[in-house]
Amino acid sequence: MKMIVTMLLMMVLFLGGVLIGIDKASEGVVQTRGYSTTSEAVNATADDEGVLEINVMGENFQQIDLEKKQEQYEAVQSSHLTQKVAGNLESGVKWFYNQMIHSAYQLVQVLF
Repeated sequence: MKMIVTMLLMMVLFLGGVLIGIDKASEGVVQTRGYSTTSEAVNATADDEGVLEINVMGENFQQIDLEKKQEQYEAVQSSHLTQKVAGNLESGVKWFYNQMIHSAYQLVQVLF
């Protein structure tokens, strides 16, 4: 009977320690993040100039001008065109090199 009581007491103490540890870990996570999960995940505010500022889980985002995004997109597209031209040039050079190697191989086959 003494052994059973001791085992039950140890189990209660162990489970109590686990629950306290989980609570402390949760507090540590909140301190690390800098915000609590009970607050709103998304907050949006607009200033006097009409610029929207959105706070999503601790990170700030601002409204971006469409013209700036269009310029960035055109810059990416122009670099994409450059990549296509470079890829075509690469395949042309590979074809020419393979033809030279194939011709040299056939010449060596004829001579030896």
